[in-house]
Amino acid sequence: MTTLPRTEVFAPADTAMTTADSDTDAWVLETLRRYEPATMHTQHPVVWDRASGSRVFAQDGRSWLDWTSGILTANAGHARAEVVTAITAQAQQGLLHAYMFPTRVRARTVKALAELSGFAQAVLYTTGAEAVEGGLKISSRHAIARRGPRRNRSVVVTFDGSFHGRTLGAQLAGGLPAQRDWAPSLDEVFIHVPFPAHGEAWDTKVIEDALQEVGARPEDVSCVMGEIYQGSTLRQIDPASARLLREWCSQHGALLIFDEIQSGFGRTGALFAYEHIGVRPDLLLVAKGLSGSLPISAVLIADPAFTENVRPGELTSTHSGNPISLAAAEANLALFADGTLVAEASRRGQQLADGLADWVSLLPQRRRIIGAMGMIAGVACTNEDGTLDAQSSQRLATQCIEHGLLVCVPSTMGGAMLKIMPPVTTSEEELAEGLARFSEAADAAQLS
Repeated sequence: MTTLPRTEVFAPADTAMTTADSDTDAWVLETLRRYEPATMHTQHPVVWDRASGSRVFAQDGRSWLDWTSGILTANAGHARAEVVTAITAQAQQGLLHAYMFPTRVRARTVKALAELSGFAQAVLYTTGAEAVEGGLKISSRHAIARRGPRRNRSVVVTFDGSFHGRTLGAQLAGGLPAQRDWAPSLDEVFIHVPFPAHGEAWDTKVIEDALQEVGARPEDVSCVMGEIYQGSTLRQIDPASARLLREWCSQHGALLIFDEIQSGFGRTGALFAYEHIGVRPDLLLVAKGLSGSLPISAVLIADPAFTENVRPGELTSTHSGNPISLAAAEANLALFADGTLVAEASRRGQQLADGLADWVSLLPQRRRIIGAMGMIAGVACTNEDGTLDAQSSQRLATQCIEHGLLVCVPSTMGGAMLKIMPPVTTSEEELAEGLARFSEAADAAQLS
């Protein structure tokens, strides 16, 4: 695995590499640099050859403990045998694509998803952002039917700091201004209000005040969409505020949507993170950990009445019923059926939180836990005055790689936060090993 600083790895090459170089990590990195925009290269340049369980392997056999889970996808571990077997069997059957025509694997998967989640219906997609778009369509059609055609558009309420994907609707819904300033101005449709973070005062009046500013009423709101923890900041929603939000949505006929694309499938020590706060949404958006591998997402629908007024074909997508992805999802869902993985995630989450707390206690003036919930946590380096130190955090991330530990550095928060997301199947011994490597990396980064 090549782990040079990214400025060196992606710097223009003086001479073109030969065909003989095409099997090297350097060739991979140079080729990606040459044929992809630089904006694609957001993580440290580590070339993956294969992955299994909680480890990623280089071509030469070196292994790294994975604290990314492929960005919260491989919750049940990389290349889980049951998932690999299901993918192989489906491919050998000879059905690789079916559009929206009925298939047995699609029927089995939506049934398993509904039974596991307790939601009445599921609409399948490929990516999380596509699921967000589907949720917006469902809520808009439901709102138009509820209030009549007196307005052409519905108001969508989301929260500051939220992230819901990179398509147009998803980025307009997100609460990160820098990620939506390229888009047409539709502020009268997408309203962003302060996030009801745990421990902070919050009231639904902020929604009504924001609506009043654009000349809208509560009855114009088609949905309120939020995350249980924000993927960009790891702030957690306050349970009492979430209950107020649920009551407000029910009172005004708006659908409550929880985006659990990151937090679903055991990540937080519950099957879905909303279980921690005791507030059930009308629509639940899931992806990433749904298949543990291949692209698939879904909108889970609590009441079939919410989709009664969606027009035929309005929710379909070319690859949403892909048999290979569905086979992976079906096998992956079976792994969560008895609750064992979720219970293990809760235990390992406590071990992770304790280990990181010990790490902070050694140098509290320079280290901070941004947030922690089950098997996800954010850490950052700080300056003496408590402000975030992105340069030191980046140096820590590089040292983690040098010490055999893969971490994710999101572009949000100025690159100052490291997200720690081991597979929920990580063993007690593997997690202890990872924490030891993390501490060694911090020492090597000279953060004192």
